[in-house]
Amino acid sequence: MEIRILGCGPSYGVPSLSRGYGTCNPDNPKNFRLRSSILVRENNTTILVDSGPEVRLQLLQAGSPKLDAVLYTHEHYDHMGGADDLRSVLTEGDYRLPVFLPETAVDHFRNILDYLFRGDTKGQTPFQVNIIRPYEPFKINDIRIIPIPQKHGDGYSMGYRIGDCAYSTDIVSMEEEGFEALAGIKVWILGVVTTVPNPKHINLDTARRWIDRIKPERAYLTHMGSRMDYDELTRILPENIRPVYDNMTISI
Repeated sequence: MEIRILGCGPSYGVPSLSRGYGTCNPDNPKNFRLRSSILVRENNTTILVDSGPEVRLQLLQAGSPKLDAVLYTHEHYDHMGGADDLRSVLTEGDYRLPVFLPETAVDHFRNILDYLFRGDTKGQTPFQVNIIRPYEPFKINDIRIIPIPQKHGDGYSMGYRIGDCAYSTDIVSMEEEGFEALAGIKVWILGVVTTVPNPKHINLDTARRWIDRIKPERAYLTHMGSRMDYDELTRILPENIRPVYDNMTISI
C-alpha cells in the first residue's frame, strides 16, 4: 500500500491570509500546506480521503488518477468543499463515483451539490452515496476499511483504519472502542493542529500519549497549523514520529 499526502494543512492552510506562516519557517517548502487529504493506492485500487477546496490541484499534482472511491471524514468545508471537482475524474458511460461518508455528513454533501441531486430519480447523478456506520467494516475492491467515530469539538468526524494504516484527523477525543480498533496498525497518520490545547483538535502532547499507547511502527502528523514548524518538529520528536509534507509518499 502507498499513501500520498495530498495536503497536510489546517482549515486555513499554511500560509493563511491572516496568519501567514506563523512560527513556521517560510523558507522551508515543507511548511507550505494545502488542506488535508490523502490518496491511498494498493494494487489497482485508488481511494481519495476528503476533497478540500484545492482537490483539483492536488489530484493534478498526483498525476490525475482515476478514483475507485472517495471517503469523507466529515462535512467541514476544508474536507468536502471541492466535491464538485470530482466530476472531472469520471469516465464516459455509466460510471458513478462511489462516495462513503458518515450519516451526519450526508445531508451536507447533498446540499452543497444540490444542483446535481435535485430531481434525481434515475440515478443520473455523478455520485453513488454510501452511508457508513461506526465500526462496521466494508470493502472497496480488496481493501478492508473500518470506520472509527471521533469527537471533533461539538460535532463528530470519522477516522478510518485502512488495512494496516489508520487516518485520524479532526479529532479531540475517541472512545475506548476506537482505540481497540486501532490495535496492531503499522502506520498511523494523525491530525495535530497545534502544540497548545485546542477545543476541536488534539495537540502534540496528546498525540504523543496516544502514539505511545497504540505503538504503531511509524506515526505521522498531519493537519498541522502555523505553530507546527517542520524542522522543529523533526528535531524534538523521536525517530518513529515524523511530520508529513505535501506530496510526501508513505509506503506500507
